[in-house]
Amino acid sequence: MNALAWLVRIAFFLIVLWFAFKNLTPVPVHLTETLHWEGVPLIFVMLVCLLIGVVAGAVAMAPKVFRLRRQVAAHEAKAALAPPTIRRGPSTITGMVNVARNAGAVGELDGDTRIRE
Repeated sequence: MNALAWLVRIAFFLIVLWFAFKNLTPVPVHLTETLHWEGVPLIFVMLVCLLIGVVAGAVAMAPKVFRLRRQVAAHEAKAALAPPTIRRGPSTITGMVNVARNAGAVGELDGDTRIRE
């Protein structure tokens, strides 16, 4: 799934880059009445806008990501303090052999044919 997400990201970036290379026309950029630039390549304007959008998206997602990381750390700490609920017993093979012996299905095995763990 992670590889698919990266493929989508790369494809989106390549489409924007291709579109930008097709539009190399110089354009004026007006930020305010006094602050403006003439003849800025459109490719630069588009890539800066894409970068601003990526940064804005990352900033918007940051609080949720940090909150989820704190929750995971709290759950891991709680799980480390909790007593284990699974009791380890004999291995599955030994347990199955013991059940078969108790049921009378298997006789006693000699030293050479015992199941080793």
